[in-house]
Amino acid sequence: MGLNRTLENEGSQELLGGIFYLSLGNYLFHVGTRVIVDKGYHSGGASYVLSRESLRRFYAAHKDPKSKCRKDGGSEDIEIASCLRMNGVLQGKSLDKQNRELFHPSSFINHFRGTVVGLEGYAENPVGTRYNCCGDKSISFHYVNPDEQYFMNFLLYRAHPKRCQL
Repeated sequence: MGLNRTLENEGSQELLGGIFYLSLGNYLFHVGTRVIVDKGYHSGGASYVLSRESLRRFYAAHKDPKSKCRKDGGSEDIEIASCLRMNGVLQGKSLDKQNRELFHPSSFINHFRGTVVGLEGYAENPVGTRYNCCGDKSISFHYVNPDEQYFMNFLLYRAHPKRCQL
């Protein structure tokens, strides 16, 4: 079931990307790659997901002239996290059953090799390498150039390996 369809089913539990459940309705949350700083925030480069109610509160805060949410400037991911926190929205986790990340603030190859610069010591969850770097149903990668995008598209959607009998 797609993300749009999941978010339309307010009040139900639906599977997102085959990995984790989003409880909508009374629950307020956002998920992504969480960085450890004072009160934490989800890294914007890897993207994040907001529940319908969280997005409604974020929008309402920006329309309200009395809101303390920053309207312009700053780092978008930090400012969004701050605004959501001021409006009662909790941060969720986005790990698979093996505790591997689903949102990645760098390219697949950097995560696989363990060469993600600036994440050590700041990531809330341990940074895995090789086959433990990424959930098998990962949602996003950042800093992926066009050639890598075509390559990943080919491997995921066009290559159909056949077993050979030797």
